[in-house]
Amino acid sequence: MKNKYFKSSMFIALVVVGLASCKKDKNDDIPPYDVPTTYNFSDANYASSTSRVRMWLEQNTYAGTGNTGAAALSAAKANDFWNNTNNPFTDATLNTSGVNIAGKITDGPTYKAYFDGLVTVSQSLGATAASNGTAGFVNRTATGKIAVDAKGVEYTQAIAKGLMGSLLFKQAVDLLTAVKTDATIALQKQHFDEAFGYLGVPANYDPTITYANTLPVAERPLAWGGYLAERGKGIKAGEVIFNAFLKGRAAIGAKDVKVRDEQIQIILEKWEQLAAAAALEYVTSPTTGDLGLGALPGVKLHALSEGWGFIAAFKYRPASSKLTAANFTKLNDIINTSFYTLLNEPGYPKLVEAQGILKATYGL
Repeated sequence: MKNKYFKSSMFIALVVVGLASCKKDKNDDIPPYDVPTTYNFSDANYASSTSRVRMWLEQNTYAGTGNTGAAALSAAKANDFWNNTNNPFTDATLNTSGVNIAGKITDGPTYKAYFDGLVTVSQSLGATAASNGTAGFVNRTATGKIAVDAKGVEYTQAIAKGLMGSLLFKQAVDLLTAVKTDATIALQKQHFDEAFGYLGVPANYDPTITYANTLPVAERPLAWGGYLAERGKGIKAGEVIFNAFLKGRAAIGAKDVKVRDEQIQIILEKWEQLAAAAALEYVTSPTTGDLGLGALPGVKLHALSEGWGFIAAFKYRPASSKLTAANFTKLNDIINTSFYTLLNEPGYPKLVEAQGILKATYGL
């Protein structure tokens, strides 16, 4: 009886091992493939998205001259930056790139209105004082000013961070989502490459080093790429997202759908968590007294303006987002309250509520 049981058990074990081996063999239909350490795939092309990232940078640089009251901006010039007309960019390759900001941005009128508002306010060259309900200039340093709207939102931050969400992040989310249903490998590669371009990092990006702002734009992180280090180190955003782009692109070439989709999900989740980490910093710092020149109104308004932009990006989050519609509405309602009101509430209850939502949703 004992021998009979032993033989029966051995048979069952062999059957289980045999089934496992068959399953493994089936997955082994995909030949081994290498994952490179840089995004130098021979057939990669993401010129259109990197061009828009550089347009974002040049437009922000121009807007910055009006933000401090140093210069009066031109409405015509602002339109040219937006539409890529009349050769507005100092980088001549952008003028002839065939792409623009206006053609890809979501909710364009919302963000263009901030650019137009800055143009108007800049005409006073810093002379118009801002207050609750009145757009103008406030001190951020003892001698330096920033331009804010009637609610205290800094125009340049609304433009810069707003476009990071409504243009760069939104396009990346849409492109990566499309990869899963693209009919051909060529189309998958095209969309995946374009999404990588919107991250704003060089092909040989290294998350362990600090990039100097004096480097040529092609050699340093821009936009979201800069925030991988600035606000993403604690969650290893740079390492995780870049490696997932490398592995996902290699998987597309190898027709490894499972790994491709896993990497897309990793990118989407970590990118959104990066936005949350940045938003959390900027809705927290005005409440802690850690801003150095906290007595100057522009310091806290600047921080909240950055938070405004990153929270706005959640509108374009992927369908798999951990942020519920109800909590997005709460965050949106809070950050769209007049900043003067938020900052004058004892104990900052609304900002503390926003902090709680971000921490609980994204594990921060």
